[in-house]
Amino acid sequence: MERIARLITIALLVALFTTVSFVAGFVAHAYVATADIALPIGGQNPNSADRPANFDIFWEAWDILKREFYGELPEGRQVTYAAIRGVLVALGDPNTILVEPVERELEQDQFRGEFGGIGAYVTMNEQGQLVIVSPIDDTPAARAGLQADDIILEVDGQPLAGKDLNEAVSLIRGPVGTQVTLTVLRPGEEEPFTVTLTRERIPTPTVEYRLIENTDIGYLRLSFFSERTPKEVDQALAALEEEGARRLILDLRNNPGGLLDSAIEVTSDFLAPGTVVAYQQFKDGSRETHTAERGGRVIEWPMVVLVNDGSASASEIVAGALKAHGRGLLIGRQTFGKGTVQIPYELSDGSSLHVTVAHWLTPDEKDLSQEGLVPDIWVELEEKDQLFVDDAQLRRAVEYLQTGE
Repeated sequence: MERIARLITIALLVALFTTVSFVAGFVAHAYVATADIALPIGGQNPNSADRPANFDIFWEAWDILKREFYGELPEGRQVTYAAIRGVLVALGDPNTILVEPVERELEQDQFRGEFGGIGAYVTMNEQGQLVIVSPIDDTPAARAGLQADDIILEVDGQPLAGKDLNEAVSLIRGPVGTQVTLTVLRPGEEEPFTVTLTRERIPTPTVEYRLIENTDIGYLRLSFFSERTPKEVDQALAALEEEGARRLILDLRNNPGGLLDSAIEVTSDFLAPGTVVAYQQFKDGSRETHTAERGGRVIEWPMVVLVNDGSASASEIVAGALKAHGRGLLIGRQTFGKGTVQIPYELSDGSSLHVTVAHWLTPDEKDLSQEGLVPDIWVELEEKDQLFVDDAQLRRAVEYLQTGE
């Protein structure tokens, strides 16, 4: 859940990119990749006969802590969350996790690919203040004249002091059409001012594309698989074809995953209908087969796929399918190896429990959770490289498509 957070830390379309912490470290990375499957499914209380015996020992220990511990104890809901996380640690599975309500709400926004907000990239400064990195063009924040380095002190009269990034962002976001009042301090000014904005639908694009200069090679980068991604990919491929592209570089580097259905739909752009994309294998040994469901838009285009150790989950499914069917040579570094399937179960307080229920297998039956995907051509980045703009892996992909070797 922290992997996306770095993406969010700087790109929270007040907003935030991408949820909670998707990009802060690999734990977070596993988080976003965790919600790899579907939208929440309602749960139910287990029969009391199925509950662990001797749970009274927990309360016995808790009473001792309350009476004897030299320090502060967690309170209320945090006690419950801590107990749940203790059980999850015992499972030995880093992808079965508890997501608290604020983070869960942000996560759902990420999967939808849009949210109700004001349209500004934000981060926290060293003093723990919420600072605008930049407003987004033609959004409420930009039209209201908010500027980079403006500090948001309060939201609807509620001070942000002491709140973390996700808590602050969740206060600014809200239903489209509703209003939010910000108290803002501008650098160089002594007194803060207030501004009232009407929230609008703010998209969080997941696709970037361009034609490589002086070639017929299209470049298509996917940063995440949200509900919006398949449509964005279709639009990008149509635009590239119009610009003269006839070959393709698909860049899945640093893509932590996302929604399964979106990943399969995107893969269908490059494979014939009915082609196996992946197998989902359950603990009883049974399998579910996922296939490309529509004709590939660019099925004849030669292509290569860029991957690295930040490519995980749904992005590994896509890369693995294209490699297995000979549609895309892999160039870059070995992928993360997040080959398990999680289903999020919505809990009654708005939190959710992401539970590992299966493993992913590529069409050639490689278990992605073992070691990830090894590239056909291993390329390390160079110190001077600008990732996604001009780097050694991208240059090698262009070379391969031009020379065939």
